[in-house]
Amino acid sequence: MVSVDTDEGAMAEPPDEGWSDEEIESLLGTAILLGIVTILIYFVVLRPIFNPKNDNNGAAAGAQQQRQQLGGAARNATDAQMAAARAAAQRPAARGRNGGAGAALSAAGADSASSSLPSIVAGGNRKPSHLADGCTGGPSASRYLVEGLISFRRSKAGAYETGMQKAASCESEQGQSVVDANRRSRARLFAKLLNSAVTGSRTSTPPPRGSNVIVCIPSADVSCTKLHRALWLLGTYYSLFLVLCLPQSPKDEVGNVDESEKERDLMASLRKELRQSGLKDDVGVPTDVLPDHRIVAARSVEGRVAFVRQMHRPEFVLDFDAEMKTQLERFGFTVLVYGQKDEQKRSSDGISLLAKSLML
Repeated sequence: MVSVDTDEGAMAEPPDEGWSDEEIESLLGTAILLGIVTILIYFVVLRPIFNPKNDNNGAAAGAQQQRQQLGGAARNATDAQMAAARAAAQRPAARGRNGGAGAALSAAGADSASSSLPSIVAGGNRKPSHLADGCTGGPSASRYLVEGLISFRRSKAGAYETGMQKAASCESEQGQSVVDANRRSRARLFAKLLNSAVTGSRTSTPPPRGSNVIVCIPSADVSCTKLHRALWLLGTYYSLFLVLCLPQSPKDEVGNVDESEKERDLMASLRKELRQSGLKDDVGVPTDVLPDHRIVAARSVEGRVAFVRQMHRPEFVLDFDAEMKTQLERFGFTVLVYGQKDEQKRSSDGISLLAKSLML
């Protein structure tokens, strides 16, 4: 007979199947983190992909509103500028008719221009010295500008020859002979100017009347009467710019105040000599044909190149140095070089290099 020994309380209890506090806390933290990640993915990734219309419409509406605001501001500024220009143009006539009304109109114009133009500009009637007599000054004169320059037909040079014809009474035989002489002289000048053997020109057709042209000459040639005649013929047919080539300054005088004063005095004397040399039958080059501000000076090829490149595409540049042709043609400029076969720039008889090339 077999006996089985049993101890009291030796039977095993079933395991506890409940969640511990650590497990519950870990589960809740995982669920919260998963919810946050899901929300971020929805707003950052899924919503722009599946619903782009609202965002685009909002951006487009904002951009359109901004454009409308900018357009309204620009229209307001333009209206104010136009009102100021009209007030400045009407002010002299109003003063002539009625002093009190003119003063009131001036005050109104100044008030309307205060938000767009300075009062001294809006109320001014200044005009360029070379602007034709029939053109008004002040802010309204800007309508005569073409690429920043007064157009030839609005300048005094454009009507200078016509005025000479009227003064000489074109109906008379003497007046008509002057007109014919100018035309024949200009035709001969163009024939040599556009001659490939003289200037290297690639065309025989002159540029249209009123075109911008630049002529460069040595400063020592300004007293030549035949040069004056050539510049007169060019200046009454084209918008002429003249560059005087000055000799190089000593290195120890560069930037010196005294040297600057000397240069100003030199330019004043050169302009005066260009106007009239004092010789008999020399009318020079009048300021109406070639204003003072269109006569500049340079001491080197680099300076002349820099001046030409600031101009808006002149029809041609007439220079005496072949280096100018090399430097400018790569930028698309047309350069005509005169006096290539002459060793001396100015002969002892006082005839300039340009005159010997185009006028003899």
